[in-house]
Amino acid sequence: MLRNRIRLPFPFKSDTRIAVICPENSALAEEAKGLGAVMVGEESLFENIRQGNITFNKLICHTQSEAALRKANVGKILGPKGLMPSAKTKTLTSDFKATIHEMIGAEEYRERNGVVRMAIGQLAFTPTMLSDNVRKFMEMIKDDINKIDDSVGKAIDEVVLSSTNGPGFSLNGKFSPTDPSIKPEHLQGVM
Repeated sequence: MLRNRIRLPFPFKSDTRIAVICPENSALAEEAKGLGAVMVGEESLFENIRQGNITFNKLICHTQSEAALRKANVGKILGPKGLMPSAKTKTLTSDFKATIHEMIGAEEYRERNGVVRMAIGQLAFTPTMLSDNVRKFMEMIKDDINKIDDSVGKAIDEVVLSSTNGPGFSLNGKFSPTDPSIKPEHLQGVM
């Protein structure tokens, strides 16, 4: 199954709220707060999670606190929300400074039923900005497919671009219009 995190050339979401599991009142906790973490600590953070006070949408665990995370028994709460830190999702780390930097402006994607869906832009983006984001996303998907064992047959069959509530249209391999008379300038502005 494809699953990874990507930082697009033109990110569009800025609502990332990160919590860091690290020793209480330590230099690591102060560093995490300085990097913009909304919650830090071990037992205080676990207690907030148990009470349902989850004001974050990303959770990182420092390797020093891995044993405390296992003892806290919060996996049943965090797991269904997709917040449980693990090495596979690169959220269990000894260098959370790099991880926080990577998470801010980065989006996660995963394959479900053979389909990978991900937002790549917003209405205010120009066609060039969307094109750059699509190219970067496709490069990442191709790299992920190349890392999969050859016994598993994975390939990109079709790339479809659609708005939230609008119809989708298939993109060709060159990521350019099939009608040569359409220029990016025709697609800019209010329709």
